Amino acid sequence: MEEEKKKPTERENTPEEKKDQNWIEKTEAKIDEAAEKIHQSEAYRKADKKLEDATKKLFRKAGRLWGKL
Repeated sequence: MEEEKKKPTERENTPEEKKDQNWIEKTEAKIDEAAEKIHQSEAYRKADKKLEDATKKLFRKAGRLWGKL
């Protein structure tokens, strides 16, 4: 049983897995950076505002229909 417990720790310390983990961390950092740029962009703000307005309009219409039932 002790041998089975040792196997996962040996695998975690392999250079290939360290490289993979490093690559994954770098990729996640790039994705986070790109997402932040998108969220700060003017186009994103405009799209968010229009979506919010459309949602409000939809719920107002739904509210009026709900009152007629």
